[in-house]
Amino acid sequence: MFEVTPYPTFSWSLSRHKTLTGCARKYGYEYYFSHNGWLRYNVEPFYQHVYRLKKLQPMPILFGQIVHRFIEQAINDYLQTGTVPTVEELVQYARGQLNAAFIDSTRYTEQWRQKPTKYYMMQEIYYYGKLQPAVIQDYKERLQLVFNHFLRSETFQEITARKGSLRIGEPEQFRSMKMDGIQVFVVMDFHYYNEQTDKWVIIDWKTGGESDDDRQQLALYAYYVQQKYRVSLAQIEAYNEYLLTGNRKKYQFTDFDMANILHTFQCSVLEMKKYQADIFANEPVDLEDFEPTNEQWQCRSCNFRELCRQS
Repeated sequence: MFEVTPYPTFSWSLSRHKTLTGCARKYGYEYYFSHNGWLRYNVEPFYQHVYRLKKLQPMPILFGQIVHRFIEQAINDYLQTGTVPTVEELVQYARGQLNAAFIDSTRYTEQWRQKPTKYYMMQEIYYYGKLQPAVIQDYKERLQLVFNHFLRSETFQEITARKGSLRIGEPEQFRSMKMDGIQVFVVMDFHYYNEQTDKWVIIDWKTGGESDDDRQQLALYAYYVQQKYRVSLAQIEAYNEYLLTGNRKKYQFTDFDMANILHTFQCSVLEMKKYQADIFANEPVDLEDFEPTNEQWQCRSCNFRELCRQS
């Protein structure tokens, strides 16, 4: 049963860690001051507004979510029916979702304000009132690239060639585990066990460019697979599939990588606890104690930037 609590439950994820290291003020808005903002009554308008801004969808994030959704659907459909979609079908589905987001953002603003989980609001349209034609054209071209590279990817070829010898990992998107008694969320795209090679294979689809964080992200996924299935690191392979370029990058992890993940987690939790006025209730310190970043370039892509202008 859903229970309304005065403060959120404390948990950890790599995205939460990255938010804090980027800007403590954004971290406060994202994980504390948006809490209960989804309630229509008996909640201050400030929390409703923060929650609304949390739900803004920047174009790169929205694009990635939609592409991931249809990749997941394409894999599931193939496993159930043996049917492989065409690039044109995937592009059409994804373009329909992007168009729906654009229509929500331009025609249903008031409905979004009332129910921000039921309607899209694109960040660029919220702040600037429009999408630049060059941006629209760029993402149209990206749709062709990412779905073409997905269908030709080594991962999808492996799925279609060895369907009978693959054991697909549990389908829950938001997986979690306990580390030092703290709930840790792991958002893993796809993983499976290959009976022929006796390997657990982790796949992370990327719709953007390569990042210095990619290895750490997959190392956390490997830690999760190691703990959940009680397997050795030698039985785990991890891959980034970069869908814009069609490149694939393989990772093999060591005990040092796992120790590094644990160290990052422990240091991150200690830093997060600095922003708790009450560590048992997870009550936050005052908003003013969440320091804003000095890196102004980060502010340009932040959902909460209008709040910082007002403070």
